[in-house]
Amino acid sequence: MVESITSKLSLLPDPYGDRSAKSIDPPPNKPLENSYLYPLSGADATKPDWKLIKQFLLREGQLSKAQVVLLSKTAMDIMKKEPNLCRIGEPIVIVGDIHGQYYDLCHMLDKAGPPSDINYLFLGDYVDRGIFGLECMILLMAIKINYPKNVILLRGNHESRNMTENFTFREEVINRYDIDMYNIFMEVFDSMPIACIVDNKYFGMHGGISPDLAKVEQLEKINRFMEVPLDGIFCDLLWSDPLGDELANNKDFIDNEERECSYLFGKKPTKKLLDANNLMTIVRGHQVQIEGYKMHRWDGPQSFPYVITIFSAPNYCGYYENKASVLIIDKGNLSLKQYEETEPPYRLPDNMDVFSWSVPFLAEKVTNMLYNIIKKGGEDIDDGIDIQFMIGKDGITQKMQKQLAMRGKISSVARMSRMYTTLREESEMLLKIKNICPDGKLPRGILLEGKPAIKNGKFFYTQLIQFQSSSLWQRNWIRQTREGQRRSERARTNDNRQRLLG
Repeated sequence: MVESITSKLSLLPDPYGDRSAKSIDPPPNKPLENSYLYPLSGADATKPDWKLIKQFLLREGQLSKAQVVLLSKTAMDIMKKEPNLCRIGEPIVIVGDIHGQYYDLCHMLDKAGPPSDINYLFLGDYVDRGIFGLECMILLMAIKINYPKNVILLRGNHESRNMTENFTFREEVINRYDIDMYNIFMEVFDSMPIACIVDNKYFGMHGGISPDLAKVEQLEKINRFMEVPLDGIFCDLLWSDPLGDELANNKDFIDNEERECSYLFGKKPTKKLLDANNLMTIVRGHQVQIEGYKMHRWDGPQSFPYVITIFSAPNYCGYYENKASVLIIDKGNLSLKQYEETEPPYRLPDNMDVFSWSVPFLAEKVTNMLYNIIKKGGEDIDDGIDIQFMIGKDGITQKMQKQLAMRGKISSVARMSRMYTTLREESEMLLKIKNICPDGKLPRGILLEGKPAIKNGKFFYTQLIQFQSSSLWQRNWIRQTREGQRRSERARTNDNRQRLLG
């Protein structure tokens, strides 16, 4: 089967046989032929060969924009017809956050089984942070088109404009396609359902419950075809978190201060919601777990969990060193399947090409040359000269001015040389820090301070990732969004006034 798939890929040629890494398969150099992408006819003509797409993307191939647009619109048409609250039966695999880790997604599909044999419920957060968000979305849409009744793709909090603009997916799509393609993906996100009931027992969503939600039938009244709001049931389903075990029995709902959005919920409202709807437990994602899952057993260590958190992105962001897991429900039995990270192919940070990557190396050498040239011209300067002594009646002499200017040039070029050396030696970590910073800029002074400032770069990078989920970061984008909404409301009010006065 692998050979038949390989024969359909147009691989990068090696006419001179001088490819240095012969053990690594060359990537495809063209998009898939449409005849291979859509091999069926009749009623199945719109179903793509998802297994071929999977292997094509694993080989680092890229579909054409027209092909991705067609996949997106076909998947969107299917999901638009689905209710806000989907229902699906067992056997089923429930998958947590993926966050652009395409190679781990493929590894999970290989371990859990094909969607032709078992149902799948994905809990959202397919994009951002990982660099293969496009691949994740393309494969999941292709699978959804082939198995519309067997596969449910729920919306996560990262499937929104606010989050993708502040994280990595928007830039990823624009770099590889364009802004129009990004806007189409936002429409795909808007079409995704927001909750699912599995086997009439398990209530699945990305985040958690809401203080405004009493009966699951309320979900059908929500207009989901829009950007995720900042409050209300829709927001809470995607943003809320369960309370820690020490507080869950004592609190109902408290403000989610860590996210500055939605709530933390406890045992009492969770039990009330489950009992009112004849459900057993809540299955959700949204939070990284070191073992890939967490059982929220608020009645004691041997009790059945009120909430199960599933996280399916191993070694999250390349630094958490966590396991991933999926929840399998079959014949009424619940089991967890854990898996480790699959090493993806190396990519330069920020989708950088090799020429841009080499600029710091080249700049360092040129700066060193310039430094040595200038220093050679300033070797006659006596560092022991008392500047005040050389100032005569007419002030600083012309010779002294030249010497001082030369000293300044040498100092500036030396400082620049140190910066480029740091940039070259720590380029990958610096780019990661830059990309994860909220303003997209390196912290001031980090290059001048050199290696000591970034010797704990791994810790610094992890702290910045955590900062993006912190109250300050969330508060910033929520404030910006609310200010934008207020400006729009004021503009509409002014327009109405002018019409009335006119």
